Amino acid sequence: MNLYVTLEFLLPYFVKVRSEKATQNILKKQLLILEDDFRKYLLSITKNNADDGIYYKYYMKSKVLNKYIQLCNSSESHNSDLVSKLEDTTLYNQYSLVNKFDETLSKIYKEKNSDENLVLTFNYTKVWDVENVRNIHGDLDNRNIIFGIDYDKLNNNFKKSPIEFSKSYRVLENGLTSTFDISSDIDIIKIYGHGLGKADYSYYQSIFDSVDLYRGKTKVMFFWSDYEGKEKEQIHKNFVKGVTNLIEEYGTTFSNKDHGRDLFTKLLLENRLTIEEIPVNELFLIVYHSTFLFKK
Repeated sequence: MNLYVTLEFLLPYFVKVRSEKATQNILKKQLLILEDDFRKYLLSITKNNADDGIYYKYYMKSKVLNKYIQLCNSSESHNSDLVSKLEDTTLYNQYSLVNKFDETLSKIYKEKNSDENLVLTFNYTKVWDVENVRNIHGDLDNRNIIFGIDYDKLNNNFKKSPIEFSKSYRVLENGLTSTFDISSDIDIIKIYGHGLGKADYSYYQSIFDSVDLYRGKTKVMFFWSDYEGKEKEQIHKNFVKGVTNLIEEYGTTFSNKDHGRDLFTKLLLENRLTIEEIPVNELFLIVYHSTFLFKK
């Protein structure tokens, strides 16, 4: 104990206490290093592996998932029908497989949905053949990927918020603005692969506000899928809880508290809120087979 007291007493004489600004500058430099290291890691597991088929498989998985989600409609029973249609695109011709696959997917999509699609993605890769895509936090190709903290969380935990570390500030700092328009007449919002964590609630609030979720007609579809390491029932249970928390939290932002409290019930009664499972194991059989033919 005497040794501890002595060290505690002497520590301030040997450690230089930096100013708050100096500390933030050091953290910012370390953050930039971390982001660059992460960018290199993404390259190592995607494009740098193009020769051994890993990137091709990654590309095709993303394409199939994207098309499947685009084709889903909240008013239809679609799972088995869509999987079989996508399976039909895997033709047994290794030379024309890739082009034919793309052509058939596009044909199916145009038959069911002629409206314009907008894709907001939290990923850093661009592998989908969709014109209106925005990588919210930067993309690998442009070397501008960012990590950040939700602005509201900074305000709640600091007397003087270090806004330089907020997602909004980093997006603006890195020139990640765009003309991406979230209009009020969007029919369906489809969400997949997001953890629904509170750190990104501000994005959902902005989107839901844009479509006037309470008074409007926009439907919201949440998608989930099974994965290794956790029981499927528990995955589904956690996801439903995440969706519930998100909608209820958004309801607390309403000036009319009565509307905020009954938002969740209103969406359910109007059939504007659904949760769907994506049968990824079935879908990815298509990819595994096409990868085998492609490499062969």
